[in-house]
Amino acid sequence: MKWTITIKEYAKLIRLKAMGVSTMAVLGALSVKGTLEIKQFLILFFMGIILNILGFVLNDYIDFDIDKRSKELSDRPLVKGTISRKTALIISIICYIILFGTALIFYRKFLPLLILTIALALGTIYDIFGKKFLGSDIPLSASIALFCLFGATTVSSEISKITIIISAIYFTHVLYFNIIEGGFKDADNDKISGAKTTAAYMGVNNKPEIYVPANFKALAISIETISAVLILLPFIIIPKYTYDFDYWYIQLVILLILIITIFISSIKMLYLKIFDRKKVAMTITKQEVKRYMTIPILLISFADIRWIIFILLLPTIWYLSYTIIFHEKPFRSKML
Repeated sequence: MKWTITIKEYAKLIRLKAMGVSTMAVLGALSVKGTLEIKQFLILFFMGIILNILGFVLNDYIDFDIDKRSKELSDRPLVKGTISRKTALIISIICYIILFGTALIFYRKFLPLLILTIALALGTIYDIFGKKFLGSDIPLSASIALFCLFGATTVSSEISKITIIISAIYFTHVLYFNIIEGGFKDADNDKISGAKTTAAYMGVNNKPEIYVPANFKALAISIETISAVLILLPFIIIPKYTYDFDYWYIQLVILLILIITIFISSIKMLYLKIFDRKKVAMTITKQEVKRYMTIPILLISFADIRWIIFILLLPTIWYLSYTIIFHEKPFRSKML
């Protein structure tokens, strides 16, 4: 039926299948309070979903002329014409209204509203100017980190050390995803469109032959190393100052395993000999799943274990529910 096709196109536009990871603000709140009421979780998770929708839809709206030149992006709703650019712009504006409206209704405090405003401003700067100036990945990374911080300020005016650390981890995760993974995967399309990405500036190529210069590899390893240090930092410094972080050894072991496997997978991607976009996209997806897991696991001994388990399972539950509703084959469709 026509209406089911339309719904599926809108689901594709907003990247509905990937919205299970929209827990930045939730984890920020848990890092301060340790537990949440269901109402608090639903509000912050809802705002995380709307923030992600805004980012994806506004980016598609701005990058329309670039996307339509790529054969591999021909299936996107705006490129196909199944959804108009005007509609995408309206959706983006509605997202801004929902985010500010929700914040004003439930969090009538200066600090969370200020942080949310700055986060949205930085995210908008990236969406509008994203590939038009070098270093635009930094505002996007800062936007996500600040949204995590926003979640913390909704439950407390005092920001804990671990909140600052997990916000910084979000910053490095988004930075790596955009600069390294995205830069490598989309190097050919970015070159055609003249995008001013870090990967393009450093001379990364994936077609016709793969070329990843040493400085790009060094940057990738540096960001991964900083992220790993931040993940392990609470185990080093926080127990000295507060009894609230009495970690479990199994927790540390799991994080070390995740860090090592992320490093190995990252290095393998940087030294690929043959470029296959689908395989690279799947590798990136697996990497992002591991990165997503690090923050909840980091909070296991600090926050309510029931919330942590639920947040760890949420992306899989969400994704499988999506595939069932839209009759897709799980783990075979494009994730990026």
